[in-house]
Amino acid sequence: MTAWIKGSELNETAKQEALAKFVHRFTKQRRPQWASANLNYTAQFADDQDWLANTHFAVTKRGTLDARFHHCDSKPTWPDGKGVWGQKGKDWQNTNPN
Repeated sequence: MTAWIKGSELNETAKQEALAKFVHRFTKQRRPQWASANLNYTAQFADDQDWLANTHFAVTKRGTLDARFHHCDSKPTWPDGKGVWGQKGKDWQNTNPN
C-alpha cells in the first residue's frame, strides 16, 4: 500500500533520495534550467527544507520512496511573492524528475 506524506516527515535517507531524484525544484538557492530561460520567474520555495515541508511523496509501508511513482505534489510558498507563474495562476505542481 502506498501513502502520500510530506517530505518533512520522511526519514533522512528518503529525504536525501527525494532531493537527488527531484532536481527540478526551484528554491532561492537552486534555479533549475527550466527557470533560467526567464529571469522573471521567482523562487517557488525558500530552500530545500521549505520544499520538503510543502511537497508530498508516495512512500511504501517501510517509509521508502515508492519507485512506481515518478512525481511528487508540491504547493509553492512563493517566499518573494508570485512571479510569472503565479501571476498567470499556474502554480508548478506534479514535479517530474525527468
